Amino acid sequence: MSLLEACCDSRELLETILSCLQVPIMVADLEGNIFFAGPAVEPVLGYPPHELRGLNLSVIFTPEDLTFLYPNLLHLANKNQAFEGEIMLKHKSEARFSAFIAIQPCFDPCQGKTIMVIFIYEVDKGQVTKKAFRQDHYEDLVRIANGIAHELRNPLVGIGGFVTRLYKSCRLSSDHDTYYGYIVSNLKKIESLVHKVELFASLPKPCFAEKTIDQVVNAAVQPFLSKIESSKIRLSVDLGEVTLFVDTDLAVRAVSILLDNALDALSDGGSITIRAEKKDNQCIVSITDTGCGISPEDFPFIFNPFFSTKPDGAGIDLALVKRIMEGHGGYVEASSKRGEGTIFSLIYPIERRRSLRICHLQG
Repeated sequence: MSLLEACCDSRELLETILSCLQVPIMVADLEGNIFFAGPAVEPVLGYPPHELRGLNLSVIFTPEDLTFLYPNLLHLANKNQAFEGEIMLKHKSEARFSAFIAIQPCFDPCQGKTIMVIFIYEVDKGQVTKKAFRQDHYEDLVRIANGIAHELRNPLVGIGGFVTRLYKSCRLSSDHDTYYGYIVSNLKKIESLVHKVELFASLPKPCFAEKTIDQVVNAAVQPFLSKIESSKIRLSVDLGEVTLFVDTDLAVRAVSILLDNALDALSDGGSITIRAEKKDNQCIVSITDTGCGISPEDFPFIFNPFFSTKPDGAGIDLALVKRIMEGHGGYVEASSKRGEGTIFSLIYPIERRRSLRICHLQG
């Protein structure tokens, strides 16, 4: 007799083998009623195995996932379809944690019906801690930058005022006009840098509202129209009908920064194309220019704070775009060919939740 045949003939033998596994495992019927739980589930879920037996799987799901996600997982199992994915589960103590869950339906010859085998893997706490450490380290740098910017602002105002008074009281030649203009010009650059650092460091959390992509892009383009016309740049805008939940001010700023960059890359005419398209659950807004492009040596660092290839650049703008997109649950991508142009793409999620969590599966 094979081990498989022995397990089919002896429920006790099967449960003994399953109990020896060092993996959190449960077995339930297609209604979610648990009739076996291995000892490894207790450190993860907080329930001793004997307490889980007779309970429904719903006890480990968060309340907001009982409407759609949990019924959909049962629906998939009833259709003999497996599921694997990372979801939020609930500990016996009511604490929530991120876990990878695998649900595999299979036929039980002893009972003559299909059952579900459920494996649960707690997401690696070490990775979560490491990610949190990196985030804390990044936030520390942001706070330091903000502090420096704040300390610079007041002295700059004073310096500007005293320079103007000295210029008016001591001007003796046209050379002094040149020197004064140079000082004021550079003070304005420093003030602009301070403003950008403060904005980058104190970027507010997005306040989401429903907006169409053409509302966002048109608001960003409007201030640049006169410059585009005077520079004889061809502007092409092709926007689909896509509605997003965005922070309007931040979304407009992201497009404005990329459009400003595109204009800087075009010294003698050229063209800029702004296009939006819906792809799966994403809206992709691309700003393409036919400018000089970005060198391969610089390309990996373009989103780093304070990295700039421009002599008078602050290196904040693209880092700000990156933060804005991350705050929206999206991201920014770029591609460039030296001498041919650059494409920046803002990728927004249209619906942040998976369909399993927002509607019932059909069929």
